[in-house]
Amino acid sequence: MTVLAAWLAVVAVLLFGLTLHRALVLRLNRGVNSPVHDGTDLLLSGVLPGLALVGGLATGLGAIHLLRVEIVLPVAAFLMIWRWNDLLGVLVDLRNLAMVGLRASANGDPFPLLATAAFIGLACIISITALFPAGSADVWAFQIPLAQSIVSHGGFVTPQMDSNFYGNIPLFFNLLFACVLLFVDHWLAAGLINGAIFLGFLLLLTSCAPRWRAAGLLLVFFLIALQPFFTPGAAVPLTDLPRSCFSVAAVLFLWRYFETSRPSELVSCALVLGGAVGGKYTELQMMGLIGLALLPRICRGKLPLSLFLTCLAAFLCLAGYWYAKNLIELGNPIYPFIFGHPGLSDEWMARYSLDVGRAFDPSNRVFVTDLTTGQGWHDFFFILHDWFLDRRRYAIVALILIIGGLIASARRIFVLVAMTVAMFVIWYAVMFNHIRWATPAYLLYFSTAYVGAILIAERIAASRAAQSGRLMFEMSACLRTKLKAVHKHLFVSAVAMIAVVALCQPAIRYVSRPRGQPYSWMEHGVMDVLLRRQKLDDFLGAQREGYILYRYIAANNLKTVFQPFDTGSTLFAAAYNGGRDEGWLLPPYMFPETEGDVDAFITRNNIRFFIRVTEKREILADRIGAAKFALAEKTVSRMLPTSTLLLKDGFGWELYRFDGFSAQ
Repeated sequence: MTVLAAWLAVVAVLLFGLTLHRALVLRLNRGVNSPVHDGTDLLLSGVLPGLALVGGLATGLGAIHLLRVEIVLPVAAFLMIWRWNDLLGVLVDLRNLAMVGLRASANGDPFPLLATAAFIGLACIISITALFPAGSADVWAFQIPLAQSIVSHGGFVTPQMDSNFYGNIPLFFNLLFACVLLFVDHWLAAGLINGAIFLGFLLLLTSCAPRWRAAGLLLVFFLIALQPFFTPGAAVPLTDLPRSCFSVAAVLFLWRYFETSRPSELVSCALVLGGAVGGKYTELQMMGLIGLALLPRICRGKLPLSLFLTCLAAFLCLAGYWYAKNLIELGNPIYPFIFGHPGLSDEWMARYSLDVGRAFDPSNRVFVTDLTTGQGWHDFFFILHDWFLDRRRYAIVALILIIGGLIASARRIFVLVAMTVAMFVIWYAVMFNHIRWATPAYLLYFSTAYVGAILIAERIAASRAAQSGRLMFEMSACLRTKLKAVHKHLFVSAVAMIAVVALCQPAIRYVSRPRGQPYSWMEHGVMDVLLRRQKLDDFLGAQREGYILYRYIAANNLKTVFQPFDTGSTLFAAAYNGGRDEGWLLPPYMFPETEGDVDAFITRNNIRFFIRVTEKREILADRIGAAKFALAEKTVSRMLPTSTLLLKDGFGWELYRFDGFSAQ
């Protein structure tokens, strides 16, 4: 029921955003010849700009602490009544899209039915994976607490949580999480809004093809959805994938503007770019790249001033708040970088800057990132091949499509190729610490490949049209028409059979003879759980550190547990126990004031149990701070001699019962 309630909240937000986007597009394109391609295009391309508009409205309400259910519902109802015709238009477009698909299927075209099945299947996969609590500590230590803080305060405070760094960074996507958490108070809702963003991006990419959209969606699925780089994180409430989707969507809308010159495309570009920049500082790079791409039009006077000002206003409405707030309150719009970091020590900032600027894995620190040297370029091309191309059939197919697109029409695809190259270069030269920071570049790479496929298909269609008057061509066309009429149902059956075999063969092989995970885009072991070969508790206990301890604590109602080594401990415990939190654990920010306060701290907080972690100690010390880590270790060491080990897991976590101080 929680999944259904969460999806209802997400769908309501999407419908609200699509309505606002439709109204905006029709107003911006007033007087333009062919104001929109068709209703289907509005639906497919409107999800992300619609969410950006929802986020902009929520930003305004949150800034004045009115992001509350009793305010949001009347405002949404008023806007829907005001834009009633646009709401009906969205519903009519949905109906027409379904009817077109049904008619095409009835006429022997299998692609609409297959595309629909694939889309629904991916949505179901995202729903299933969202049910598994995320294993990333950042989800529970930062992302969900930030969204919950926005909900509990009805908006924004400074800092948003007990962290000078994370409490003051741009929070656009945490705000979107908060929009659904307002109605469904469960972390699952935040995961599903992330999944909706990913699905919306796939639909936007599909809409870039004026024809063959159903077949195009299947190609998009092959290039992006079926590979392990993107889909496994689609339902995880982190911000890397959604901000990458928004960032690359901005480039796609820019490309659509160059293709059609419709003002709505550029304003949509500004909206999603504002969302991306409002979600993470790193997306400022995309603002610069898009500005460079538009510079020739601006210099030639081909970009109307009114349109430029509209785009600027749309961008600032989404991204401006976070930077203005930091400038006013902290004296630094991109806090804590470059201009100062009040509240953070110089030592902390120096260490953080060092970590951001170098590879996390020490084995990767041998690569030279200075691109002013020949060795730097050598290592750059080696990384591109080894990390992104080697043994990856999706990436090889994408490279072939990009080259084909350049041959078909280099002018039309050049801006996408240039931006892809620029983003990889920026990532390697400036942010080469982890492959996940290259997510926008890699996503744009596959998006460019899809555009290349569009250009190739258009060139083939144009070539056929040019030969349509030739006798041999007319005879072959007539023959093809007759064969299609005779073998229509055979063709449909063959295509459907190929699709079923391609998607189901790995799972069938797995059922008959398990040899590992059948689908690379599933977390290892999920299929065992779905087929009931393994219990969910056993799976999570093997995959999530601390899971069996938190489950044991809840099952036995243990109080009070001292767990200083997990910054998201209370959230993890609630997530692993159906959302319940009965005060089992001491809040993770509570520590003794000094070493001399340890005994009094234990007595004062009535600590009866504690968790000790024996692995990844350096990482934990860095996460919670060296001083706090030392105090936590001192507290645990004080209780350990008179304690009894109750339980331990495979990740070095141990649960102890404290039997009291020894008699002096």
